[in-house]
Amino acid sequence: MTNGSWWAVTLSESVNGTRPLAVVCNGQELVVYRDAAGKLFALEDRCPHRRVPLSLGTVKPGGLQCGYHGWTFDGATGACLEIPNLHADERVPVRYGARAFRVAERDGFVHVWLGEGSPDGELPAVASQPGGREFTGSAIVSISFDGYLGVMLDGPECLLGFDGVRITDFFLGDPRVEGTHLVLDRGAVWKTAMLPPAFVTDHPLIVRTAVPLAGGMIRVDLLDADETQVVSIWIAASANRRGTTGICWRGFRYGNALRAAPLRWRVARAAGRAPFALFDKIDGAAIAALLVAPSRNLAAARAEHAAPMDAAA
Repeated sequence: MTNGSWWAVTLSESVNGTRPLAVVCNGQELVVYRDAAGKLFALEDRCPHRRVPLSLGTVKPGGLQCGYHGWTFDGATGACLEIPNLHADERVPVRYGARAFRVAERDGFVHVWLGEGSPDGELPAVASQPGGREFTGSAIVSISFDGYLGVMLDGPECLLGFDGVRITDFFLGDPRVEGTHLVLDRGAVWKTAMLPPAFVTDHPLIVRTAVPLAGGMIRVDLLDADETQVVSIWIAASANRRGTTGICWRGFRYGNALRAAPLRWRVARAAGRAPFALFDKIDGAAIAALLVAPSRNLAAARAEHAAPMDAAA
């Protein structure tokens, strides 16, 4: 039996009490919504009556009402509470219920428990709460989820970029397991540097990628040479439809000053522009040209991490 995992499916501010939100996480189609009190619920995005997406329905005081025939479902249990054409003395059959999922909220992300087993362990967390400007977004990218994780290790510059920074292919050590993530550091330079990256021996910047061993919460940090944090990004990623990957993110820029930061960086900071970008369109040729290197460690590390949980289940 494969144990389940918490997955971050969307940003907290994307879910309101007015309209249900359709999301796809790890291949599972879900509808997420809040009631009038702000409580979160998650159901399979399929009415058991005619298989119409429940995300096309309406949030009612008693639950989520399907937009097709008006069946209403309890968000916590998935039980069908009301069928409009039933008589007052008729009971709704239990088999008409929708599948409900455990849902929780932390650090600006909505998390859903997917898979077997009961929810255990802590939710994926944003380990620090830096001050200053926050940057958020979401996208669907044309690459598989496993491919996205692999490229995040082998060539993160294909998936994201930091303003004025060139990420090199120089690894600062081997991949290492830290808690629930496989972590890799690589050197980075300012784009204004005179020497090509291949000739740089002391990299002024570090890009640290932390890829999850379970679930889909990725962390990427830009650090200076003293490993002081400059930018942190938390990316919730999961398999979407037809081999694509859905991502949403929260990123922060720290307030510390950077030695030798180029004018472009300082101007962007003063203007409040985002210091990074997550790419919604990616270069397939660039990804195909990447050497498969640190990502080779990922499958083994994920399998080793899952083994104790499977044994416990």
